[in-house]
Amino acid sequence: MDSSQSNTRSSRLSMRIAPEALDEIREAASAQQQDVTSFVLGAAMERARIIRLETRVLALAPAEFARFMAAVARESGDNSSLAELMRDTRGWRALATGRARGPRIISGYPGAWR
Repeated sequence: MDSSQSNTRSSRLSMRIAPEALDEIREAASAQQQDVTSFVLGAAMERARIIRLETRVLALAPAEFARFMAAVARESGDNSSLAELMRDTRGWRALATGRARGPRIISGYPGAWR
């Protein structure tokens, strides 16, 4: 268990799963030298952190948004990583439909890209 998880455990989570799933979880926990509770909690917390990071919204005031857009527009050396990122269109459909999972930038004025 890492330091971000509380040592005070007062809440309870229970679930019903298939016996095969429990067997697989037990085997994986054992391979990591963890009990099932610690293994499942660690996996769930890691997934929760990932989801929270993917769905975080960055809100910018109009002046901040203008500075951000100016910085993006400026030419600067090698942008191959940015070009590669832009070619990865997996999340674009979700953005267009409003079901985006990735970070979004919202400026402080109407009609801004969301």
